[in-house]
Amino acid sequence: MKVWFDIGNTPRVHFFAPIVKFIMKMDYQVFITSRDLGETKYLLNMYRFNHKVVGKYYEKPLIKKLYGKIKRLLSLYLLVSDFDIAIGSAEAAQVAKLKFRKSIMFDDNEISILANKLYIKFADYIIIPSAIPIETFINNGAKQEQIRQYNGFKEDVYIADFKPDQNFLDQLPFEDDFITIRPEALQATYVKEKKSLVPDLARAFNKENINILYLPRHEKDKNYVKNWNVFIPDKLLNGLDVCYYSKAVLTGSGTFAREAACMGTPAVSFFPGKQLLAVDKKMINDGWMFHSRDPEEIVDYVLNSKKRTVNLDRSKKVQKEVFDIVKNILDDIEKEKYR
Repeated sequence: MKVWFDIGNTPRVHFFAPIVKFIMKMDYQVFITSRDLGETKYLLNMYRFNHKVVGKYYEKPLIKKLYGKIKRLLSLYLLVSDFDIAIGSAEAAQVAKLKFRKSIMFDDNEISILANKLYIKFADYIIIPSAIPIETFINNGAKQEQIRQYNGFKEDVYIADFKPDQNFLDQLPFEDDFITIRPEALQATYVKEKKSLVPDLARAFNKENINILYLPRHEKDKNYVKNWNVFIPDKLLNGLDVCYYSKAVLTGSGTFAREAACMGTPAVSFFPGKQLLAVDKKMINDGWMFHSRDPEEIVDYVLNSKKRTVNLDRSKKVQKEVFDIVKNILDDIEKEKYR
């Protein structure tokens, strides 16, 4: 069986890496396409995955984003032909449907309704965390037989294999504890807020004499902290090592906070949207994550928080559950292929 992965952004590299390796161990052929966005290419190379870069990221306005998606979809349709199942992006699901092939989508974002509708009617299987009510996907056009659920978070799937780099702190100028701040993704279509909270956070933590590791998404994000004392690394850092060694992780998006939370590190989301994801709500209710857009509240939370014990056994259990779901799907597809 030939499996095509389309991995289009940075967080998905970490998520799909163990799944790719798992499928390779099953002696299936794997072909990977990627996109020129963030650290996607760098991380795929770090994992030593051969991949073909197709398309790039287009920022707002919406018409430009739409042009980029259509252009990439056509490129993938022409490039990828010999596969039995596609895993990864909405474009992969669309191409698979056009070529009468099967596809699997993983998702943990039930509030991006427009983005979800781009793949729901094309994907054969949708795998989501159990924290998400299945009705939210059914209401957007999914059928119950498409959906598979697992107990945990998508971040567990790759955190299960994490081993901290003992030399990681050599890359930082801090001798004492530090926090990490990553800004909002204000360029994303699902974010309506135009003002970043980062300048206020940097000022507040500078006042407390707390060391700050700042990880900008884009070059212009550096402007948020130009008046404040922060450290911006000149090379990419392993995000999981950052989560492991930080006193706290603060981010304007969800993935980084959930990674930290799964590792027992105090996690703060200052996501600007009015509606939070079900996975984030669960972490907040369980006391793993704190959400606020108030700098004073955030500072107070960080100053009074302590790390929880890292429990990778829980993550390993989640990873195995996801592997079993994927294997069962592939087995069913293979049986169907040879009927």
